Amino acid sequence: MSYIVENNVLDNVICRALELRPTELAKYICGLTNNTGGYIFLGVEKQNGCMKTVGCQKTFIVDGVIEMVKAQLDNEISMNYGFVSVGGVDIFAIEVAESDKKIWLEGKYFVYENNDVEEMVVNQNDEPITLFISYTECDAPIVDIIENKIKERLKDRIRISRYIGLQYKDSFMAFMNTIQDHDFVLTVVSDTYLRRQACMYEVGEIIKDHHYKDRLLFVVLSEKERKYYGEDAPEKIGPAIYKGPEERLEYVDYWKRRYDNLEKRMREINDLEAVSKASVDLKIIGQIFRKDMSEFLDFLSDENGKSFEKLYVNNFDEVIAWLK
Repeated sequence: MSYIVENNVLDNVICRALELRPTELAKYICGLTNNTGGYIFLGVEKQNGCMKTVGCQKTFIVDGVIEMVKAQLDNEISMNYGFVSVGGVDIFAIEVAESDKKIWLEGKYFVYENNDVEEMVVNQNDEPITLFISYTECDAPIVDIIENKIKERLKDRIRISRYIGLQYKDSFMAFMNTIQDHDFVLTVVSDTYLRRQACMYEVGEIIKDHHYKDRLLFVVLSEKERKYYGEDAPEKIGPAIYKGPEERLEYVDYWKRRYDNLEKRMREINDLEAVSKASVDLKIIGQIFRKDMSEFLDFLSDENGKSFEKLYVNNFDEVIAWLK
């Protein structure tokens, strides 16, 4: 543990100068064990991205606080704790292992995310987690990798839905409307994804839920993934959403032109019965360019989205931790 402090290994590490409140410690422990595990250091502060030891008195009443912490968690967890000397300064360290079950703190579910512990809105039951993967068909090679890795890690604790589950004559629209019945949605975002009406319809269904940010995960693709596509790779893979507002508005403009062209053709035909199906599409496309696309792009640009490459290298730990 002293190596972690001395070398500023910040991943999955919570530092506090002093924390004697059992509920706060329980929250930190809950968040780490629901992620991939980690460490809590008392007597250590983070300053400008570096750890600074300030020390923790050995009069700290360890066993009593730890027992109160454990009493607040709904399942047993694996952890080690004790005093550690770092450069001649005593600190109190708690090592928390990853749990294969969801750990709840007084009915709340916490996960360590973005260097902090955050409360997540998830279902507290023993049923398998349900995940809907939203993607466009040309990105299926990437989705296969993601799905296989999630199933490998979570086994029978996850149930995944995607297009290949549709049977002949199933209603595509009805299937899309079941998205909100899933615990989580994972969007695999590519340039093609942002230009497909079915995909953007899915996005619209997702963001109807006011709490969608608690259940929406996303993987952003780039040209680095081209090697997984073989001969069927699209001309452009990575979406231009992090370069600036002008690039993001290109997608809004794309859907605005789709709307204008369809509306023009409908006026030229000028027959309500003949264009009845097109009227439905026009309404969907209008919703995409007026609201859904901008809101989705704002969400993608505001959040610290993970690239497929980084997730792959880290064995999809961030996705697994969120799903658990």
